[in-house]
Amino acid sequence: MFLTGAVFTDLFKDRIFNAWVVPAMATGVISSIIQGPDRLFQSLSAMGAALLILLPVYFLKGIAAGDVKLFMSAASFLSLSDTLSCILVSFLIAGVISVAVIILKKNKQKTIHFAVPALISVLFVIGGVL
Repeated sequence: MFLTGAVFTDLFKDRIFNAWVVPAMATGVISSIIQGPDRLFQSLSAMGAALLILLPVYFLKGIAAGDVKLFMSAASFLSLSDTLSCILVSFLIAGVISVAVIILKKNKQKTIHFAVPALISVLFVIGGVL
């Protein structure tokens, strides 16, 4: 649900608000605490991996800070391997969208809303497609 809300705000306001990201991340961490120390370790590992992988992309201006936080909040619900799969698939989806935008639009400065590939990749992973 929070990913869908983030997609809408990203598409229509060009921002991913902390009001979507922070409660989702807190819910994921609290849920993992309730499930036990093994699950908490998985959740924190997945969040740390998302941060370590996406922070350099942020510094290179490839994605915005909201996208990093969004992925970290999604990772709080996922395992480390699922998080890595989601990151990889989301970059592949963003690449396909970018090529389509370059072909269809004359303005090469078009912004890709990374929340859309993030949502699609999480749905693929949770749905068992990947």
